[in-house]
Amino acid sequence: MSVKKQILDAAEELFFHYGIKTITMDDIAKHLGMSKRTIYENFPTKDDIIDTLMKNHLEHNVDMCNNRTGESKNAIEEIIFMMEDLRDMFSRMNPRILFDLKKFHPKAWQQFKSFKNEFLIKTISDNIKRGIAEGVYRKKLNVDVLARMRIEQVEMAWNPEIFPSGKYELKDVQLAVLEHFLYGITNIKGHKLIEKYKKNKNVTVSI
Repeated sequence: MSVKKQILDAAEELFFHYGIKTITMDDIAKHLGMSKRTIYENFPTKDDIIDTLMKNHLEHNVDMCNNRTGESKNAIEEIIFMMEDLRDMFSRMNPRILFDLKKFHPKAWQQFKSFKNEFLIKTISDNIKRGIAEGVYRKKLNVDVLARMRIEQVEMAWNPEIFPSGKYELKDVQLAVLEHFLYGITNIKGHKLIEKYKKNKNVTVSI
């Protein structure tokens, strides 16, 4: 494993557990048992680490979503298995991460906003159109409004003022919000399909 990869993996682990603001370059060096000089030779600033991690995560999410779209049998399965892919990350991630990014790291936050407002909205819009065409979503849906609402629901679940981390698990909040969204846009046929997936023991996401 390259030194850069070691640094990125260590930084991600610390950010996920403690949030971004509280972690310093000293903390990353100590966590790795590595000199600060080595850290700075590879990443001159903490922002460089954060920007690289954000870029890598967004690229991974694009590939993951595209793969799930191609592999899924229907629109409902597509959403369920995308959430399945994110479940482990949600279980490890400190909900303060988005707040820290927005307030202290504008470049990385702009990357996330562009990803959200371009790729994610299109992905969700395409899923809603697919579900309508497949006859599992209700016909008269405002695709653009619902896609944007879904994005805000996901982001809202990260807000520690609404869902304090000591009281709520991020993955549980995200799954509850997903269930609400799915049952709201599906018709009777879609409801039955959701129930089928809930009974499938190979699906670990409980909706």
